[in-house]
Amino acid sequence: MCWGDKPPPPSRSDASTCPPGSTAQGCPCAGARITSQTVATSPADRARTTIGVGEEVGLTYSMGAATWARTGAGGTLSTNSGASTTFTAGDTAGAVTFTATGGGCQATLTLTIVQPSGFTMKRQTGTNLGHTHGRPDCSWFGTMMIHPNNVNFYRLQTRELNSTIVLGGSYNIPSWVGLRHQGPDQSESAYFAMRGHSDAEGTEVALADNIATGDPGAASTGAAVPFTPGTHSFPIDWQWQVIGAAAVHNFPAQRQEAEIFTTGRCESRKGGHTESTLFSDATSTR
Repeated sequence: MCWGDKPPPPSRSDASTCPPGSTAQGCPCAGARITSQTVATSPADRARTTIGVGEEVGLTYSMGAATWARTGAGGTLSTNSGASTTFTAGDTAGAVTFTATGGGCQATLTLTIVQPSGFTMKRQTGTNLGHTHGRPDCSWFGTMMIHPNNVNFYRLQTRELNSTIVLGGSYNIPSWVGLRHQGPDQSESAYFAMRGHSDAEGTEVALADNIATGDPGAASTGAAVPFTPGTHSFPIDWQWQVIGAAAVHNFPAQRQEAEIFTTGRCESRKGGHTESTLFSDATSTR
């Protein structure tokens, strides 16, 4: 090389400048990468690297045919060879790293798997409150929204465990003592599937939960203002399971509550959502 000459750019065969796996500009492995696309179309960002338990993600290696490997959190790959594979997350939280090796190059991608953090309730769209004019009672159909909202839990199923009522005030009548939330010999509900997802509210469970205060009767509450106040509640335990998995997991415990106020207002509360009526409201059905 003469004085003043510039060294030539690295060539594809220059092992000292472009060792295997190098991503330096001009090197053969600079374009080696794994791209991902979630099977779920909501949330809209299908290239997100945070996914829910049970979610499915398509993985593609930019250099063509590859051998695939993974380390970290549980799940399965649809195939360990080829340009593409599909990862199905297990039911445990954590990071999982994928390595694709092919064309003399290698690339990695890490996804973070999250479990449900909890749920909230809302009144089912298109339904009314139930109420009897002159009485401090109310009822509604609720649906369940699973969080966090930035992933999709479409491959989950949920169920509610049975529980015994806790009575106070005007609700504490002999015929209600020991009342069970479900049938007296039932330990839990059937499993409910998911029916959709929204960025604003999370993953929706396909159920119409019958949430009702009941009416202990005028002999206990009185027939006019001031009504005798009362409360009752059920300790609610909901569980979730990834479809096809053996393990069953608990959501954080909540309570389903009802309350009568001296004004004749009735409140029904579950999953952070409250519905209410006043005794003088017109009769309505759900």
